[in-house]
Amino acid sequence: MMPRSQRLTLWCLALLLSLALYLKGRVPTPRGEGAAFSRYTGQGIIVRVAGTVRHPGVYRLPVGTSVGTAINMTVTGGVVGESVRGPLTRQLVSGDVVTRTTDGAGNPLITITKMGAKERMLLGIPLHPDLLDEAEWDLLPGIGPALSRRIMADRHENGAFGSVDGLLRVQGVGEGKLAAIRKYF
Repeated sequence: MMPRSQRLTLWCLALLLSLALYLKGRVPTPRGEGAAFSRYTGQGIIVRVAGTVRHPGVYRLPVGTSVGTAINMTVTGGVVGESVRGPLTRQLVSGDVVTRTTDGAGNPLITITKMGAKERMLLGIPLHPDLLDEAEWDLLPGIGPALSRRIMADRHENGAFGSVDGLLRVQGVGEGKLAAIRKYF
């Protein structure tokens, strides 16, 4: 039989361990920021702002947002001035990359480019079959280098696909392969 003092010691240790586990489960843990790569739901547009801005990154903005508005939200020191060169009034679309740089004289310069296919796929932004290059086609599942070359050759010979269904005219693209990549378009 175990002495009473040892039983009391074991009982106190078990109580302390239980209390520590209980408190650890009850203490709120800090929560992180929202995910930058949330799924594209069709609500608003997703653009990346880069260059000499306060908060570069990927933003979800309302439809109809202009380049100037997007830059104003992220530029250091306030509103974009008259001296800025670039398409400030152009409306942004999903997949645009707005970059603010400065020229040799220190004047702000804004350029707009498109996200690459990999970034668009990660963000869930639909691709367009007439805008992909050979390397980007190769990123899609089931499309290897040879089929990428055939797709590009077909587009050069016969013109734009118009939609993902236009790929069916390319040798090696059937209904099964089209179904596998349709979710990216």
